[in-house]
Amino acid sequence: MKNRFNTLTSKEWLPFQKSWFRFEDYESLFEKNIRFFTLPGDGPASIYYSGPEKRNLLFSTVANRNLCKSNSTAESSFNFAMVDLLDSLSDTTTLSDYEDIKNNVVGLAGKLHERLDHRRFLCLLVQNVKSNGSFHPFAWDLAKAVAQILTLKDEKIACLPEANEGRLGDRFEPGQDTFYCLYFRNDENSSSTGEIADAGLFNSVQQQRAEHTFNRPVKSWHVLKPQPRKKNEILHPAKYPEDLVDLFVNCFTAPGQNVLDPMSGTGSTQLGALRNGRNGYGTELSSLFAEIARTRCQDFLDSATADGHDTRNTEFSILQKDARDIQPGDFPPADYILTSPPYWDMLNMKGAENQANRRVKGLQLNYSDDSNDLGNVSDYEAFLTELCDIYFNLGKMLKPGQYMTIVVKNIKKKGKNYPLAWDLARRLQKEFILLPEIFWCQDDISIAPYGYGNTFVSNTFHHYCLNFQKPVLRGAKRRVQSG
Repeated sequence: MKNRFNTLTSKEWLPFQKSWFRFEDYESLFEKNIRFFTLPGDGPASIYYSGPEKRNLLFSTVANRNLCKSNSTAESSFNFAMVDLLDSLSDTTTLSDYEDIKNNVVGLAGKLHERLDHRRFLCLLVQNVKSNGSFHPFAWDLAKAVAQILTLKDEKIACLPEANEGRLGDRFEPGQDTFYCLYFRNDENSSSTGEIADAGLFNSVQQQRAEHTFNRPVKSWHVLKPQPRKKNEILHPAKYPEDLVDLFVNCFTAPGQNVLDPMSGTGSTQLGALRNGRNGYGTELSSLFAEIARTRCQDFLDSATADGHDTRNTEFSILQKDARDIQPGDFPPADYILTSPPYWDMLNMKGAENQANRRVKGLQLNYSDDSNDLGNVSDYEAFLTELCDIYFNLGKMLKPGQYMTIVVKNIKKKGKNYPLAWDLARRLQKEFILLPEIFWCQDDISIAPYGYGNTFVSNTFHHYCLNFQKPVLRGAKRRVQSG
């Protein structure tokens, strides 16, 4: 296949398709982006950079090295653009400061809409920010704003190798060791007309102090390689690893406390809770997976004493039940909720590579064919509404001041980006306090050549672990809604 997008061979193209990377330095970041997103023709490609002066000089140097001409004025046409906000946003940035930055970026995006070559990309470097106990999702909000002018196509997560493991204390404060590379394309769906609507991502109040102390530092990104699945576990098409459960259960709970998962699958959450001395509760719509989950948990309890685990005071209960129908009397009050919903109806996309592999092996392709299964809801807004209603109902069973973690991905479907993680975060702030995100990164999956030779389409190998706290005070719900 002829490469009409850049001058890279597949050997260099494929690694760039991975949706997260270990950040080395800015020179390497600039080099890889310039090489991927430019196509020098008869003369040098013209590219645009807006950012700190010290990095502007570095960007120009890298551009020249790659036969490109760097320009910092949006008055000519460009083959690629990069806007670097990493020094503009910090824990001292006020919401008023941010609004000024946002307006400037949106105005610049409007100019680039006129100057950026057709089907060429803008990369926005930006991070979310923690400040005085509050979490400000600046990156997500900016993405929503710019996406009303240029088409939001993809994201890559930069993971800093020298990770700041965060603060210890009575608030959840993981290290600030990631930033976003957000990619927008100037294409037939782009438009610079109309007002930029408020994305509604700033409804959260300050995180409330917990009754227990976080005495283990937490990084904001983790590479986990799941153990090979056993015969009954591989039947489930989207199982997450017990190592992920270990991470969060030990962060948010103490031994003897109650962990709840309303979409249990094959019981990863309950099994992880049990092996860490917690109680595991939950529901599962599929009778097949509910039985597998119960068997896995009971087998663990039966063998735990011989393996040196003290499980005398732990228990589990997994009901075969629709998560929509959970009632407070089904389980004891929850100290923590850990769950992963269906990633919309993506498992019903017949062309997915993973689906093809499972089809060859004769394995189940989706969660179920049940019309009540959330994974079979085809309308995105309806799916979001039903999913959030489940979480709002679960909030009644979560003890005040306690936490909930939702493992989820943003989604690309038929060429369109659906920011499921951001949309969930926005809606759930009606009743929960939004906390800093953590990323589960996968490094053991083969990279597929999506878009090779034509455009950038990443392989999504990172999952958002969205974290929330249930407000303590009776009036907190009203305060959350009003911001």
